[in-house]
Amino acid sequence: MILRSTFTFVFSVIALTSMAQDTLYARKILNDLCSPSFYGRGYVKKGDKKAAAYIVSQFKSNGLKSFNNQYLQNFDFSVNTFPKTVEVTLNGVKLVPGVDFLVDPSSPSCNFKGEIQFVPLAELNTESHYDSKGYLLKSVVLDTFTPAYFEEAAITLKKYGSDFKKQLIIKLTNDKLTWSSSPKVSKVPVITLLSKVFDRSKPAVFEITVKNKFYAPYTSQNVVGYLEGTKYKDSFVVVTAHYDHLGMMGKAIFPGANDNASGIAMMLNLAKYYKENPQPYSVVFIAFSGEETGLIGSKYFVDHPLFPLDNIKFLINIDLMGNGAEGVMAVNGMVYTQDYLLLKSVNDSKLYLPAVKARGKARNSDHYWFSEAGVPSFFFYLLGPYPYYHDVNDKAANVPLTNFSEAFLLFRDFISTIQKNH
Repeated sequence: MILRSTFTFVFSVIALTSMAQDTLYARKILNDLCSPSFYGRGYVKKGDKKAAAYIVSQFKSNGLKSFNNQYLQNFDFSVNTFPKTVEVTLNGVKLVPGVDFLVDPSSPSCNFKGEIQFVPLAELNTESHYDSKGYLLKSVVLDTFTPAYFEEAAITLKKYGSDFKKQLIIKLTNDKLTWSSSPKVSKVPVITLLSKVFDRSKPAVFEITVKNKFYAPYTSQNVVGYLEGTKYKDSFVVVTAHYDHLGMMGKAIFPGANDNASGIAMMLNLAKYYKENPQPYSVVFIAFSGEETGLIGSKYFVDHPLFPLDNIKFLINIDLMGNGAEGVMAVNGMVYTQDYLLLKSVNDSKLYLPAVKARGKARNSDHYWFSEAGVPSFFFYLLGPYPYYHDVNDKAANVPLTNFSEAFLLFRDFISTIQKNH
């Protein structure tokens, strides 16, 4: 009885120490990738290239080999960026980018100074879009509170298209400011403004300066490495995660801690483990760029694979690993039902996470193109409250990593089970 208790105690200490090391390594990755020197891992100041070089260094330190003697797979795409001035001043008060306002990611450059009239969207299809002298308004503020905003705005812009091409549009919103990336440039500059900074009852004098830079093309890169299998060297389990984020909007940095430095941290933790624990199958690790601009890096890889896609026994794509207090979601769990049952059985036996949930097919991350090409794939993201998404507050310090180590153990055991059952 004493021996059994001693063994249980020692095993528990080893397990807790290992989990603490997983979290410490994850914290280092998060802090590094989200530091200001990476510029939000977008396409301003070569943030993506700095992040790719960092991931290559981690691949090398974890003993990963490269395909064709290079870790980087370059590809081109179009993207709109805002590397320089993005300034909005309202009635003499300079607003904070990313906090008080956003520039639409497809906006062109803009220089504007003058008074802007508030026009509720419901009235925009009437003569209220003319001023008192009958001249077309050069700039309007649109009220975006109505649920049918996008449909109504589309009708409006089509009806008055020739007028709106010359206009600045400012949209008011009560929602959290959430930015994105765009592969194109629109004709109309659009500013989304938090409604709390705009007084509808008073004159609004704006000074707006936006400088965009459109790349067609921009060259980015996937980062690819692998650990050779002990038995089936030409059969692969693939672990993927995107490392790109939104970069910068003027001086505002979007760090992208949960989305998706946390996924890169999980992937590198798995690489570190498999370096010390070689698997029967070769394990490939791919860090994708271009995810935020439309899953571009993963599409390029599927169209230009570095090894036969038919040799992939299973692929797991990892994103949003910051919490896990409410379990994990497996996108494609309703597609590959037998594999989902294997996943659930692993969690049921070990009780790693509170829940393992399933969704159907979805084009919401880099697994999609592989799945479309016939590769069995799951996209995992952790569940639990985390308020910061595509905003300036998605910082490393805000990510709780609540069940990060438990999710790591689940993915580790699932990969082992997959190799035994495929």
